[in-house]
Amino acid sequence: MKKILAISTLFFVMFFLTTNVGLTQGTSKIAKEPYIIGGIFPLTGGLSWLGVYKKKGADLKVELINKAGGINGHPLELISYDDQSSPEQAAKVAQRLISKDKAIAIIGTASVPVSGAVASLGNKYKIPVIIGSGYSVDPEKDKFIFNSAHKTDFACARPFQYFKGQGITKVALLMPIGSLGELGSNLARKYAPMYGITIIGEEKFDIKAPDVTSQLAKLRTLNPQAIFSFCTGEPAALVARNMSQMNMNIPLLVSHGNANPGFLKLVSNLTIPVIVPAGRAAAPEEVPDNDPCKKVVVEFSKAHMQKYGEPANYYSAEMVDAIDLIAAALKTAGSSDGEKLRDAIEKTKGFVGMQGIYNFSPTDHHGTVLDDMMVLGIKNGKWIVLLK
Repeated sequence: MKKILAISTLFFVMFFLTTNVGLTQGTSKIAKEPYIIGGIFPLTGGLSWLGVYKKKGADLKVELINKAGGINGHPLELISYDDQSSPEQAAKVAQRLISKDKAIAIIGTASVPVSGAVASLGNKYKIPVIIGSGYSVDPEKDKFIFNSAHKTDFACARPFQYFKGQGITKVALLMPIGSLGELGSNLARKYAPMYGITIIGEEKFDIKAPDVTSQLAKLRTLNPQAIFSFCTGEPAALVARNMSQMNMNIPLLVSHGNANPGFLKLVSNLTIPVIVPAGRAAAPEEVPDNDPCKKVVVEFSKAHMQKYGEPANYYSAEMVDAIDLIAAALKTAGSSDGEKLRDAIEKTKGFVGMQGIYNFSPTDHHGTVLDDMMVLGIKNGKWIVLLK
C-alpha cells in the first residue's frame, strides 16, 4: 500500500511540475501588447494612385519587423484608414486612431492640405506623426510632426543642379493652373539664379484640358533648352505626349510625384527625355555600391518584389523610413510615451534609411538634405540615375 501511495505521490509531483513548467514556458511565449501605429493613406480619391504604394510599403515593413522579433518584445500593429484624399476625412480618422485605437504614432498622408489636417491633431494630442508629402514642417509649431519625404524645394533645386552640369541655361515653364503650378513657378524662379538658369517664359494650362499643344507651341518660339512642368500623373504624361508629338526633343522636368511605376508606364515609350527627381528606391540597382543606403534599399526592394511582384518605389520608401524611425525611437526611448518618442526622433543622427541619411534636431524635422535626392531619367522602360 505504501509503495502504491509513493508511486501516486511521485506521479502527482511530476505532473504538477510538468504542468507548471509548461505554464511558465507558455507565459514566456506570450508577446507583450502590440505597439499600435496608425496609418492614414489616400486609398480612394484623387491621390489613391500613390496611397496604395504607401500602404504596401508600411504593411511590409511592419511584417518584417515582427518577423525579426518586434520592438522591445512588442510586436508592431499597423491600423490603417483611408483618408479619401480629403483633409476632413483625414482629421476624422486621425481622431479615431488617437482616441479609440490608442495609436502611439501616426504615419502617412499625401497632399499638403491633408497633412496639415493630421498634423494639427498630432500636435494637439502630442502624438508623433511622420508624414510623407510636400508639407513643410515648422518645428516651432509642429513640435510632434516629422516628414520622411524630401523637401519640395529639393525637387526643383536638384534637377536645376543637373541642368547646370549639362549646360542647360534656358528653361521655359508650363505650369498647371492652381496652387501646385504657383508653387512650381515660384520654386523655379527662386532656384534658377543659383544655377545660372534663366526662366525665358511661362504658360499655364488646365489639368483637365485634352492637350497643351498651343501652350507648347508658344514656348517653342522662345527656343528653350528644357521645359519644367510641376505637375503629377496624367497631366504630366499629357505634356510629355504632346511634346513627343511635336518633336520637341528637349528634356521635360516634372515633379517628384511621378517617381512611381504607374507614371513610368505612361511615358516610357515616348521619344523625349523625361526627368523626374526621386529617391534611391526608384532605381536600387543604379545606386552606387559605396552608397550607405544601398543595402537598405536593395534588401527591402527584394522583399517588396517577393511579396507584391513589383519593386519598391519612392512612396513606399517614405513609409518604410517612417516605420523604421518610429521603431528606432521606441528602442531608444524604451517607452511609447508621445513626448519621449518625439524627443528620441529629434535626437536621431546618421540614421540610414531608403530616402537618405536622417539627422533630426529640435529645429529640423525633415532630416534629409539636398544630396539625398537623385535625378532620374528613363531608358528601355526603366528608371536610370542621371544625378546621384
